[in-house]
Amino acid sequence: MANRMSSSSSSPISRWLGGLALLALVLAATLRAAPAPRIVAVGDVHGAGDAFASILQKTGLIDAQKRWTGGTAILVQTGDLLDRGQDVRQILDLLMALESQAAAAGGRVHSLLGNHELMNLIGETRDVAPDLYRRFADGRSEQKREDAFQTASKIAGGSAIDKAEWMAAHPLGYVEYREALSASAPYGKWLRSKPIIADVGDTIFMHGGINLDFTSESVDNINKRVRKELTEFEDGFRWLQQHDLAAPFSTLGEIARAAQDEWAKLDAKRKRDALTEEDVNEAKLLLPILKIDASAILNPNGPLWFRGYSTWTDQEGSERMPALLKKYKVKRFVTAHTPQPSGQITTRFGNTLYLIDTGMLNGKFYPGGRPSALEIDGEKVTPIYVDR
Repeated sequence: MANRMSSSSSSPISRWLGGLALLALVLAATLRAAPAPRIVAVGDVHGAGDAFASILQKTGLIDAQKRWTGGTAILVQTGDLLDRGQDVRQILDLLMALESQAAAAGGRVHSLLGNHELMNLIGETRDVAPDLYRRFADGRSEQKREDAFQTASKIAGGSAIDKAEWMAAHPLGYVEYREALSASAPYGKWLRSKPIIADVGDTIFMHGGINLDFTSESVDNINKRVRKELTEFEDGFRWLQQHDLAAPFSTLGEIARAAQDEWAKLDAKRKRDALTEEDVNEAKLLLPILKIDASAILNPNGPLWFRGYSTWTDQEGSERMPALLKKYKVKRFVTAHTPQPSGQITTRFGNTLYLIDTGMLNGKFYPGGRPSALEIDGEKVTPIYVDR
């Protein structure tokens, strides 16, 4: 019996199981020993194409031909590619190309949405550089603009539209720009696929900030919430277009007014008669447009607009940051959105918060601003600038 037991303990199956256990230990030790990938975070770009490329080159992520050279590094861009500057198309093309190039090299690109991306997606174009529209114009732009004016006049019904004024507000290329950001176009489709927050390693990256007074949802649920609110807004906008109450190029103000007018009609009907099922469905489609100011997309305390991380006093931050770090199980937050007057990345609250918007566009919007990046390499966190 003793001999049989001894023979059994060294059977092929036992040796195989023992080998698996040893392999598991070796793999676990290897994973623990493997260094964390290098992370490079870049804040607001705002159409500053050359400046954006220069900081990516400085950090070694791209070469002079703007091709990925970062290997297994991770690039996180925290939103606000759009508005104010003119190189929007150049920047979008670059990031879209770098995504696949980085993945092929074992790296990754996280492109996040900022408040200006969401503004443009819902038709709020007040901060678009006028000269940018011309970069989207083509040989058919004059006719497209004339057709758009006729459509706007039809929607207005009995309200006359001053043509010269309308044309000035809709320069050549405006219609094409809005088309380029639509859900069916490459740029628009790409933007709509992006989250607003990325949890990478032990760091949360985002544009504005999580205000626990506004939401205590998980990162995943905050991303889902913004995507859901955008989808519901666009469902209502689509309904308005289908009923000749708005056009694809309508501004947010025009969309909101059309929704308000229809809501007023429904309310008047409700006071006279019972609403039909079709009326109720219409109301459900219009409501997200009417409540857009309270949504995570536009609410000043929401994750895309919150400026508390920059404006909190040292005491407020020391009281609130520990709860944020504990809630999201990270060591630090990296955010942008609020340009730093010094033109330098700002560290706050015991190195638990990094504010990385340094006014890359420079010029009249951000005098003294400059391109910058934040490098996280293991436990070492380093600001990087083009000039040093």
